[in-house]
Amino acid sequence: MEQNQNTNQQSESQETPPPELKETEDKTNQEKSITTSEVKEEIQPASQQEIQDLKPETDSMEVHKHPHHMMHKKKWNEYILEFFMIFFAVFLGFLAENTREHIIENRREKEYIKSFYEDLASDDNDFQVNINFLRGQMKEADSLQKLMPGISTSQPANRIYMYLRSITRSSAGLVYPNDRTIVQLRNAGGMRLIKNKSVSDSMVSYYRTIEIVQFLNQDGLVNKSSLREKSISLMNAFDFSKIVDSTSTVVNPGENIYLRTADSDIINSCLIEVNRIKALNSTLVKRIQALQEKAKRIRAFINREYNVENN
Repeated sequence: MEQNQNTNQQSESQETPPPELKETEDKTNQEKSITTSEVKEEIQPASQQEIQDLKPETDSMEVHKHPHHMMHKKKWNEYILEFFMIFFAVFLGFLAENTREHIIENRREKEYIKSFYEDLASDDNDFQVNINFLRGQMKEADSLQKLMPGISTSQPANRIYMYLRSITRSSAGLVYPNDRTIVQLRNAGGMRLIKNKSVSDSMVSYYRTIEIVQFLNQDGLVNKSSLREKSISLMNAFDFSKIVDSTSTVVNPGENIYLRTADSDIINSCLIEVNRIKALNSTLVKRIQALQEKAKRIRAFINREYNVENN
C-alpha cells in the first residue's frame, strides 16, 4: 500500500509540471499569440493597400488602351466624307490608267495606219507588174491560137515552143499583196485598234478583194498545169531545153526546132486550155485594176484623215 501510494505520488509529480514552469510556458504562449496576431495585422493591411494601389493603374491602362472608342464617336457625315474620298481616289486611278491606255492605243493605231499606207504603195507597184505580165500572156495565147491549128512536124515551131513554155509558168503573174499590217492587226486583237470606222471598213474590203483575186489565181494555176501536161507530147525534150538560157529566161534558139507530133486531138485540147488561160487572165487584169484603183483611193483617204505623208 505505501509503495503504491508513493508510486502514484511520483507519477503525479511527473505529470504535473511545477508552478514556475507552467507560468513560463503560459508567458511563452501569450508572446507567440501576440506575435502571430501582429504579423497578421501587418500582412493584411499591406496586401489590401497593394490591391488598392494596383486598381487605379489597371483602370488607367484600360482608359489609355481604347481612348478613341470611349471618348469619341464618329458622326454620319464623317463616314460619308471618307466614302467619297476613297471613291474619288479609286476613280482618279481608273481615269489615269484609262488615259494611259488610250494614249498607247492611239499611238499604235497611227503606227498600223502608216504601215498599211506603205503596204498600199508597195502593192500599187506590184499590181502594175502583174497586169503587164498577164497582158503579155494574153498576147501569147492569141499567137498560139493562130499558130497551132494546121501545124505539121515539118514546119519550124520555135514560137510555139516559146509561148507554151512561157504561158505555162506558174511563178509569175500571181498577186502577192503585202499583208504584214493585217497579220499584225489580227495578232493584236483585230480591227478594234483602228478607231476610224471608214478606214477599218476600207481595210477589210481591200483584203477581201485580194482574196478573190488570189482565188482566181488558183484557177489559173490549174489551167496552166493542165496545158503543161497536154503539151508535153507535142514537143521534143532536146528541143524543149533550148528555149531557156542560164537565167531561166525564155529565148528563141538560133536554130529551127520542130514538133514531135502534130496530132489534131492533142492540139485541140491544148487550144482549149489556152483559151481558158486567156479568159481568166482578162478577168484577173480587170480585178487587179479595180484593186489598184481602190488602193489609191484608200491611200488618199488615209492621208486626209491622218496626214501620213507629213508625219
